[in-house]
Amino acid sequence: LPLMEEAGSDKSMEEKTPGVTSRSLLSFEASEVDDESVSRRVLSITDLTRLLNEQVRTLEETQESLQNSYPGRQPAKLISVAEAGICVLCCHSMAVCSAYFSSLQYIEEMLENQLVAAIGKRVTSDDLGQFIKYHNANILDPAPRPFCHAIRRPEHYPEGILSIENSDEKTEPIETHVREVQGLPALRVPLNAATTIELTGSTYLHGWLNHRFRDASTAFQLIGRARQFSSFMLVVGTMGGGNRMQPKDAIILQNKDEIKIPLLLNEIPTAKEFKDAIESLSPEQQRFAKAYRSMQLEGSVLGIVVIQIKPQLENLLGLPHDALTKEIQLTQDLMELFVEYQVPSDLLSYDGENSEATTKEKVENVKGNVQSVLNAIKDSKTKQLESQVIATDMAIEKRIHDKPKNFKAADEMARALEMASALDWLRDGSAGLPADEDDDLKSVGIASFSPISAEVSQGKGVDDALNFLKSTHAENLVNIDNDRPVQLGSCMMEKTSAKQSKLRDDASPEKSEETPVPPKGKAAVPFGSTSEDTMDFTAIPKFLDKAIEKYDKDSALRSTTIKTSDRWSRCHQESLLSKPETTVLNSNDIKSEKDKAFDLLDALSRSGSLPIAYSDLHVIVCVTHCFEKMVMETVIEDNINPIEKLEMSTLLVASTIHGVPAQNLVADSNDRARLVSSFPALLEAPQSPAT
Repeated sequence: LPLMEEAGSDKSMEEKTPGVTSRSLLSFEASEVDDESVSRRVLSITDLTRLLNEQVRTLEETQESLQNSYPGRQPAKLISVAEAGICVLCCHSMAVCSAYFSSLQYIEEMLENQLVAAIGKRVTSDDLGQFIKYHNANILDPAPRPFCHAIRRPEHYPEGILSIENSDEKTEPIETHVREVQGLPALRVPLNAATTIELTGSTYLHGWLNHRFRDASTAFQLIGRARQFSSFMLVVGTMGGGNRMQPKDAIILQNKDEIKIPLLLNEIPTAKEFKDAIESLSPEQQRFAKAYRSMQLEGSVLGIVVIQIKPQLENLLGLPHDALTKEIQLTQDLMELFVEYQVPSDLLSYDGENSEATTKEKVENVKGNVQSVLNAIKDSKTKQLESQVIATDMAIEKRIHDKPKNFKAADEMARALEMASALDWLRDGSAGLPADEDDDLKSVGIASFSPISAEVSQGKGVDDALNFLKSTHAENLVNIDNDRPVQLGSCMMEKTSAKQSKLRDDASPEKSEETPVPPKGKAAVPFGSTSEDTMDFTAIPKFLDKAIEKYDKDSALRSTTIKTSDRWSRCHQESLLSKPETTVLNSNDIKSEKDKAFDLLDALSRSGSLPIAYSDLHVIVCVTHCFEKMVMETVIEDNINPIEKLEMSTLLVASTIHGVPAQNLVADSNDRARLVSSFPALLEAPQSPAT
């Protein structure tokens, strides 16, 4: 077999080297010539034949020795010469396989050492990713850009940053092929069955080519960061037909909030693998599998919407442009009223009759409306607290008068119970009462209770005073029901309500636990109603899947779905003087944040009747190039250049996203000629662009 040398060079060893005898198997002589073509030693076909004949000869000798050592085939014998011969052949086959693998391993290690010596290091998947970024920036026009976008209005300071980054120690944003899609109708996002909002902002289409090797386990996360005194809303969902998006998660970010949402990448089998898998199924089963795969491809398009809150508040309240830019407290109050109390925007918007009023006058008018609503809420809270205080006092009196025989002195015992509650409240606060609260305690007679006040005045502390109360009145406390805790009296309730009312202005809208009832608005737009200019983003994965099936003969490119995890990480700073704290949001917390964001969206859009102009839609289509081995194993063992494979994948994705033939994306003519020789089917044939 011509494994190492061409057939024309078949000469015997004796003819080449006269000193070789007939008993010599192989012979190599040291050459004094420096020419590589002469000094190179290659096994000829005659040499291979000699080696194979020697193997046959040794096996025959072993077979003859076995016939002398073992009996022939006899039914009464368990082991004969036949079984011994099989054992010898099996052992010989194992030795040949071991030698074969050892030889291959030696050659691969030698090639790897040469490659490492030439490059200077062992190349990992991270190193290859860095090279691909550099390489794409040089050969492609337009080149991929990092997915890191500033959230801003024109000629304004950014409100925050949106990015998709890896979770490694070197957190770097991913790079995508991006194209701004213009001339599209408003994006429809259903909040509930009755309300569908419309977003008329910018739309960006992203193509993300992710590559994965066997040793790679990179995780990615969607990150949103808000700056101080800034706010925006983040909505994540799946794109649907008819320029619609089905929202899955939403959150409000403000005042240096940072949210990290892990992304889950799920690879879909390639078209070739899918066809091979359903080939033996029945026609009904094939139709079911095809329909489900079509749904998978349509659902693999991720949509991310960023909505700026301040400009939409200005539009909602009838204020001029940039009217709320420096109104920090007013913006916070408006968001609190919309999210926590669900106040209708008609009660807060500008209602002046002067159409020529200045911006300052309109803002003052809105401030007055906001203050009126806040005062009404405060009065309502006060009335509720007063009614609760009265009910509490009546409950205490009722408990005392219902069981007078259990007390030696009903009045003294009532004061003792009230003092016990006050001391418990004091101990939980870990601090003494201020002067004004101490006066209020004296006004209700707690300080006049001589045994307790004596203990406190002697400095024995709250715990000692409480123990003294329990020990001196143990006989009166024996028959008291312990099925419910002792409640505070009127003084403590009033001071608690005062503290709560003082904290109203500093309360975050995230503290609301009530599930809001969405207000009724206009009916949702039917799913099938589309415009002539509507771009069906769900058709892009299908078009890309057909292109991959046509040009990717290795079946290494897989369409990938992107979903959000149910455990988020949020860094929140309660106030300017406090330190940022990182908390983990579970599924219930995420749903609560989504409800708050939807309440604010319902208010900002006036239940869907007011379009939202300051918004950005990012549509992401992801495919993954999968390598079965590590980088060095792919190059050495499979003899595959991963750079060339990723070049073809990059051209496929970029051509689909930008809607132009692949050859028009190559900037340099030399690179174009090289790529045409490597991928003639892709670059020479015109490819139908995705519209």
